[in-house]
Amino acid sequence: KKQQQRNGRGSKGFTLLEVLIAMGIMSVIVTVIYTSFFTASRNVEQAEARRDANDLAQTLVAKLADDITNAYVNPGMSLPTVFYGKKVQPDTGNEKSRYDELYLTTLADPSWRQADSKEIDLWEVGYYFKQKPDGPGFVMMRREKRELSKDVPALEGGVEYEMTDRVTSLQFRYNNGATWSDEWNNRTVVPRAVEIFLALDDGSSFVTHVDVQR
Repeated sequence: KKQQQRNGRGSKGFTLLEVLIAMGIMSVIVTVIYTSFFTASRNVEQAEARRDANDLAQTLVAKLADDITNAYVNPGMSLPTVFYGKKVQPDTGNEKSRYDELYLTTLADPSWRQADSKEIDLWEVGYYFKQKPDGPGFVMMRREKRELSKDVPALEGGVEYEMTDRVTSLQFRYNNGATWSDEWNNRTVVPRAVEIFLALDDGSSFVTHVDVQR
């Protein structure tokens, strides 16, 4: 009879305490799994964001470096040539944020040359910033004038397009062989080298020096 009573109590299943303990253990396991998954997902997103920022910076710097390396100024030409760098520091509250402008004539991008174009074909490009129309911040712009004409002065004409709104600072410094300066307005000669400092909205920054072919 006692044996039957013991068997009867055992068939009632888990006690409330046992259920609560099991639920607590399950909650801990689920929390650990979720935390691990969330951390891994966040790490992947951060790595992708860093990669995207690095790719963007490399593209921008490579484009700038290519134009600067092949810059050409000749005051004796009938066509207008120019190399003009201007320091621009808007009232943004951040003294380290600059949005410098650069305009120059450079050897034409081979991808835009016609079959009968000459190797010394020049075009004019410009880099500058415009205020975002829908909020604070600036958009980096590029202007291209693919055909130079004595009827169109330097720094005028051409087609502009947006490059990116992720640049938080773009700074140029110019070397004349002895010193560095933040601006360049010598229309008879190009600088010997240009330093490019680029900062993005994720906090990353990039610096490079470009020698100008002379």
